Amino acid sequence: MGKSNWKVTLLALVMVVAATGCSQANNGNANEPDQGTEPTADGGASGGDAAVKISVASMPKYPPNQIPNDYIKEVEKRFSMQWDFESIPLTAGIEKYNVMFASGDYPDFIPNMNGPTSVAKWASSGYLLPIGDYIDKLPNYRKLFSDEDWELLLSYGSTNGKLYMLPSVASSDPMTWIYRKDAFDKAGITAFPATMDELYETAKKLKETYPDSVPIGVRGGTENGGVKNLMNGFRQAFRNPQSSNTRGFWNDPDQGGKVVWNMASPKHRDMLAFIAKLYKDGLIEKEFATLTQDQWKAKRLTGKVLLDFQYASHTVDPGYALTDIPGGQWEYARTLPSASEQPALEFKPLNFSLFGPIFSSKLADEPEKLDRILEYVEWGATPEGQLFHQAGLENVTYVNEGGTLKYKDGLDRQKVAEQYGFDWWLSQSDDFLKSDAGYLKKQEAMKEFAANFNVTPKNAPLTEEEQETVNTTVSALEDVALQFATKAVMGMVDISSDEVWNGYLNDLEKVGLSQVQAIFEKYLK
Repeated sequence: MGKSNWKVTLLALVMVVAATGCSQANNGNANEPDQGTEPTADGGASGGDAAVKISVASMPKYPPNQIPNDYIKEVEKRFSMQWDFESIPLTAGIEKYNVMFASGDYPDFIPNMNGPTSVAKWASSGYLLPIGDYIDKLPNYRKLFSDEDWELLLSYGSTNGKLYMLPSVASSDPMTWIYRKDAFDKAGITAFPATMDELYETAKKLKETYPDSVPIGVRGGTENGGVKNLMNGFRQAFRNPQSSNTRGFWNDPDQGGKVVWNMASPKHRDMLAFIAKLYKDGLIEKEFATLTQDQWKAKRLTGKVLLDFQYASHTVDPGYALTDIPGGQWEYARTLPSASEQPALEFKPLNFSLFGPIFSSKLADEPEKLDRILEYVEWGATPEGQLFHQAGLENVTYVNEGGTLKYKDGLDRQKVAEQYGFDWWLSQSDDFLKSDAGYLKKQEAMKEFAANFNVTPKNAPLTEEEQETVNTTVSALEDVALQFATKAVMGMVDISSDEVWNGYLNDLEKVGLSQVQAIFEKYLK
């Protein structure tokens, strides 16, 4: 070998050794992926792939104490990614994200965006990838939703006909009448009332049996919260349910599908008259307009409340357990009583939440980045991925005790999120929650209660200007309506008087009822 060739060979060997040393040193860096990781069983990226650098901004409910944390390290390792990670929590609001997008310096991936109005604005400005066009690469995610729910999801989540966010699965908990089963038994009431007249007679009988009680409790609240909670239990019976998505505007089938505001409907008047009768006869909470939540809870725990319109899971919530009442037992009604021969009306709950991942439009020109992120999202939708996000790492953040999975002693959801970075994503984990009584009760109640959901909610994709008008005007309308309802229930105004009712409708018009109704009529067809 010539002298010059020998020098070249020696130099090459030195460079290889130096590179190997650097590679080994980098293995101790928390942000460097482990290049020796084996391929994941679920199809995640092989550890042999080069790490792809991806900018990520997170909007956590519980901000992490440090970055990187175990969550980031594990995702980087499993999918050969290197995250340039920033935490901008929910409590910080949306403004920082607005600045990022407006400046053009925005992240590739935001896994947990909670701001559907802002998402629509960013999508319209061209900042976001139409992720719905890639849904065929996410079969596990798509299977999280039934075909019916997927159509609703597209209606609510799309902007200009495209889906720019991957919504999360919502864990619905139906609101229904919950009642003291032991009190019903003692009073000789064998079935939950099927009509409002039967509900009235049931309340009278309970009052006779328990004279110190308030048969129908109300989760009170100041600033109109009390009357709002009171009416929640009666709207459906009078076929005038509340659609929070459209601020009470809906297509009333009893008026040929006409768009109405439920608190300006004759049905609302009939409902207030009935509740006023209950109030006059001492069958509902007298202090509903001023009762605090602590006072309401104390009345329930001491046996003063025998009926309440609440979430079904309250029947097993330890916070409402009747530990001081021997034999005390809460049960929930499987049907909603009606005020007429026609069945009660209730909106089907949305089984999704407009909270989830969004993707930079720049990824359309960076297929390697996009594919790596989609692999991660697709895995996150599997049972393994759901458990990983919600519970973390076995024997680090949670343990398996005879098939029951639970956080390690001293840890809970918030602490795991803050200390390790894990929190549920896309969907809660059935495996982790299968021993959670509240979660199981929600699932049971949704199945038992399904027949009551007989109205499909409609979406009104308002423009930014329309949304501002609706927010301002409806808030003013609600102030007028709820104050009037409080007075009507307490007998301070005569709800049976046409003059009083028409005066109320005139007050709503002065605030802007027709203006907002015209906006919703454009969409609710």
